[in-house]
Amino acid sequence: MDLCKLIDALKKIVGSDFVADDKETLYAYSRDTSPESGFFADIIVRPKSTEEISEIVKLANKTKTPIWPRGAATSLVFMGIPLKSGGIVLDLTRMNNIIEIDEDSMSVTAETGITWGKLERELKEKGWYTGFIGPAPGIASTIGGAISVASVMYGSAKYGTSGDILLGLEVVLPTGEIIRTGSSALKKSFHHVRYGIGPDSSGLFCGDQGIFGIKTQFTFKIFPLPKVTRFLHYSYQELEDVLNAFHEMASLRIASDLAFADNKIGVGFLGKGKFPAYIKVEGPNEKIVDAEIELLCEINEKWHGKKEKEDPAKAILQDQLYTFFPMAGRMGNFGASCNKIPIKRTKQFHEFFKELLAEHDENIKKYKILPAWYSFVSQNAMDVLPTFALPVHDDEAFEFGRKLWRELIVKEIESQGSIHYWLGKVIGDVVADNYKENYYDFIKKMKQTLDPNNILNPTLLKL
Repeated sequence: MDLCKLIDALKKIVGSDFVADDKETLYAYSRDTSPESGFFADIIVRPKSTEEISEIVKLANKTKTPIWPRGAATSLVFMGIPLKSGGIVLDLTRMNNIIEIDEDSMSVTAETGITWGKLERELKEKGWYTGFIGPAPGIASTIGGAISVASVMYGSAKYGTSGDILLGLEVVLPTGEIIRTGSSALKKSFHHVRYGIGPDSSGLFCGDQGIFGIKTQFTFKIFPLPKVTRFLHYSYQELEDVLNAFHEMASLRIASDLAFADNKIGVGFLGKGKFPAYIKVEGPNEKIVDAEIELLCEINEKWHGKKEKEDPAKAILQDQLYTFFPMAGRMGNFGASCNKIPIKRTKQFHEFFKELLAEHDENIKKYKILPAWYSFVSQNAMDVLPTFALPVHDDEAFEFGRKLWRELIVKEIESQGSIHYWLGKVIGDVVADNYKENYYDFIKKMKQTLDPNNILNPTLLKL
C-alpha cells in the first residue's frame, strides 16, 4: 500500500481532522526533551478510542508500517518519537478521560492519554489521590508514558513507582487484539486487584518501554487525600550522614518524599549546607503527622542534620511539580540520567560522578556545561539524577555535552550497576548491551511472539 492509500485508510478510521502529514506537524512530533535529534514519521494519527487504535495496528501489520506511540513526549532519553524515519506516530492525548472512580474498591480507571494534572484535579474533587502523583515532568506528562517506564518521583518514598499503584491495564497488542489485565481479565469481575488470576500480565507491560503493547486504559489504587501536609528541611555537611539518615527514614515508610542535593556540584539547589535534605510528610490528622515529624526529626538530629526553615523543601517537593520543566527549558537541554541504587551505595556513585567531572574539568569549564546532582528515595532504593545542562546555542559546546552525557550513561551501567527506568533509545541501547544472554533471549522471544512483524517501537532495546 502506497503512502497516499495508507493516509486515506487512516482517515476512514479516525476522521480526516486527526491525520496529518505536513512537514510542520511532522517536525513538531520528531522531538522529545532530550538532546538528541529525532526522525520524521510519515503520518501523525490522533485516535479517540481503543477500537480505533486496534484498527490502526491491524492496518500497520498488513503494510509492515512502524508505529511510534506517544503521550506528552516529555522523555529525556529519545523516546515517544520516531526512532528511525517513517511510520505512524500514534498520539494518544485525545484519550484523556476518567472512566470510573470506584470508591468501594479504592481505584480509578482512566484512559492513558490523561495527564497527571487532570487526574489529580478530578480525584481531589472527590477527596482522593494516587499517593505517587507523578514523575519529574510534572502535571503535563501522561499516565501511559509513566506506566511504560515505571516512573517514580513525587510520593515515591512511601508509595513507590507507577507500577506499585497499578491494578490493571487495557492493552492493544502489536497485532491488534485488545486484552485486559488484572482482575478485569475475567469474564465477570471488577478492576479491584492485580493478582490472583495466574501470571502477572500487568507487569509484562509496566516498564516495557512500549515494546509489547499500546496501553489504552489503566486502573490505579487511590488513597484518601491527606488532610495535613508538613515539610522538613535539614542541612548536612557529610554525605555519609545524609545516607544513614535517609536509609533509616526510608525503612519506616513514613515520609512520602525524601530528597537531597549536592550544592557543591555545579547548579545550586534551594536550601542550606553542602547537602540540603528535603522531607515531606502527609497524614489524616495533626496527631499522626506530629508524631511522625517528631520521629523524623530525631533521626536527622541523630545523624548530625541541622534543622532549617522548611520553605526550600516545599518548593522542591511540591511547587516544583508544577514548574520543573519550564525551568529546564530556560537552562537549556538536559543531559540527564536516573539511576536506582541501594541507598548506602550512593556514596560510591557520588565519587564516581565527581571523578568523571574532574576528568573532563577543562572542557566542562570551557564549554560552560552545568552539572547538577539531585537524589530522592523510591521506597528501598535511592534514585540518583546526575545531570548536565547543555548550552543549546553553541553547537560545539552542545556536542561535547551530548557526548559527555552518553559517556556518563555507559559508565553508570557498566561500572556502577545502576538501574535506570526511563530507557528510550539512548539508555536502552546500553542496557541491551549489558543484559545477561539468557535474559535478552527471553526478551527477544517475547517480542517475536507478541509483535511478529516488529512494528511497535522497532529498534528500542535493539529489537
